[in-house]
Amino acid sequence: MWGEEGRGGDVNIVKGKWEKDLKKWDEFEDILEERRHVSDLKFAMKCYTPLVYKGITPCKPIDIKCSVLNSEEIHYVIKQLSKETLQSVDVLREEVNEILDEMSHKLRLGAIRFFAFALSKIFKQIFSKVCVNEEGIQKLQRAIQEHPVVLLPSHRSYIDFLMLSFLLYNYDLPVPVIAAGMDFLGMKMVGELLRMSGAFFMRRTFGGNKLYWAVFSEYVKTMLRNGYAPVEFFLEGTRSRSAKTLTPKFGRSLQIRRKNTNPEPLGVMSS
Repeated sequence: MWGEEGRGGDVNIVKGKWEKDLKKWDEFEDILEERRHVSDLKFAMKCYTPLVYKGITPCKPIDIKCSVLNSEEIHYVIKQLSKETLQSVDVLREEVNEILDEMSHKLRLGAIRFFAFALSKIFKQIFSKVCVNEEGIQKLQRAIQEHPVVLLPSHRSYIDFLMLSFLLYNYDLPVPVIAAGMDFLGMKMVGELLRMSGAFFMRRTFGGNKLYWAVFSEYVKTMLRNGYAPVEFFLEGTRSRSAKTLTPKFGRSLQIRRKNTNPEPLGVMSS
């Protein structure tokens, strides 16, 4: 039929590969397709009942702050620093309070809905499609119910963390609490809006500040232990200015993992 022996077999191989590739594409869903046919306001105001970790300890942001302040780890560090620096325990506890006030998120559903509405409009304008691997979402759904989860997206642009939160809201998954740089906190209104949408703020360098490191470490570990929400870090440490992925900086996340004396299994999602 083909004029050459064996050509039919070659075509079958190509056909099989094409069908396999087509099947892979079938596993992706364009989440903007529905957004183009449904009101953005209706999407933002939908009944949002995200899946939660089976071992979750119900708490509010203020409860996390109190838990950190009263933790054995922080008490120990305060006592040690009091001996080393001759500062009173009360002064150091007040410093811990100030660090937590600066650092802590204040996750609010109203802020999440505001971003869902705004981002739905923006993404429909700047993207023709946003294709999501459904199998990956299903794995994440299972992981969130079984374990505390750490999300590790790339940070080639500000779109990365906005898109990830948008995706999780779209699939009725808990939006993450996100490690954000202090430069955002200095922006009027923007900083507080980000804080209410789940951002917690960290200094770029801790230097030799033992107290700050202890508070930051305990704050993250408390959120993971409680299963409050997925915790999102950018391993690159900063946004790429070239739209290329930077070399990861594992220091802080690995130290937090090592310092957890009762380790919890972590689900990890990267992009």
